[in-house]
Amino acid sequence: MKEAFANSVSSPKVKLDSPLIRDRLHWVDYAKGIGIFLVVVGHVLRGLVNSSTLQPSFLVGFVDRWIYGFHMPLFFFISGLFVQKSLSKPFKDFLLDKLYVIAYPYFLWSLIQMAIQALASRYTTTNQISLADIWQIIYQPYQQFWFFYTLFAILIVYGILHKLKLSPILFLIFAVLLYCLHGLNVNFGPWGVLYLFRRHAVYFALGVIFGSGTWLSIKSQINRYALILITLGGYIAVGLAVKFQLTENVIAIPLIAMFGIAATVALAVLLDKFNLLFFVKNWGIFSLEIFVAHTIAASVFRIALQKILGFRDPVIHFVLGTAIGIYAPIALSFICSKLKFQYMFSLRSLKK
Repeated sequence: MKEAFANSVSSPKVKLDSPLIRDRLHWVDYAKGIGIFLVVVGHVLRGLVNSSTLQPSFLVGFVDRWIYGFHMPLFFFISGLFVQKSLSKPFKDFLLDKLYVIAYPYFLWSLIQMAIQALASRYTTTNQISLADIWQIIYQPYQQFWFFYTLFAILIVYGILHKLKLSPILFLIFAVLLYCLHGLNVNFGPWGVLYLFRRHAVYFALGVIFGSGTWLSIKSQINRYALILITLGGYIAVGLAVKFQLTENVIAIPLIAMFGIAATVALAVLLDKFNLLFFVKNWGIFSLEIFVAHTIAASVFRIALQKILGFRDPVIHFVLGTAIGIYAPIALSFICSKLKFQYMFSLRSLKK
């Protein structure tokens, strides 16, 4: 099975005949599949609104805030699940691994996306992009790639603290304190990554705690009715938070995200338990590829549909744009595999 997206990409080789590992990998892939679907949907919706193909409305705004209430915290949580196993290797190997599977796609795909968007900006409503500014990605993450930059920083800090014998619980306390400083609006200077770090480290820390215990075997521990209740309750709670405009409340934000994470994990375990919607699991397996390439694929498709074919129906754009955003990167991955070119998404080969 191909390990995908962020730190779960770089988790160490494990024996797949272990029941715990087998269960863990299946439901985690489902969770990543749900999360990456929400990432694509969120970006497609915002692209349609920004291009005036879709007019802002209560429903569009609700869906946008609901998705953004938890979908990226979910990936930080997932990235923390297997970091303890990654750190069982020497720190040098751990660092190289993160450079290969996080820093490398960050720089490569930031460059690719910036170059394409600079060339295509004449056909879009976005501001002109200057290729002269490409070098800024060294310290200023570009668009959705902020996730890679922030995750890499969190992983390195956690790796150093782990080698200094800091326990996962103490790291969680550290992350909570950082978030409190965020809530107090304490100035950390001009570097935006520090603010992203303090906002999201707590979800990574929760993933570390979750992955350090026996929780990864939850598939066999919770019955289906409890899973359904957690799924519905968690997603409804996020919806209520959106309705009552709590998504900008600094105290409520992590609680909303945790409800969404819990609901997604429960849904993933439920899908795995009954082996349903296998294609969602497949999205999770290819979540790295989808994440880095979906914006380009969906944007190019939207521009072609509007400018060349003259289609402006928002429903057609949304459905086809989402499908293209998911399956074009998967197709690209297959093409690279056929050509035996393994460096489009990582500097090391990822097993399927």
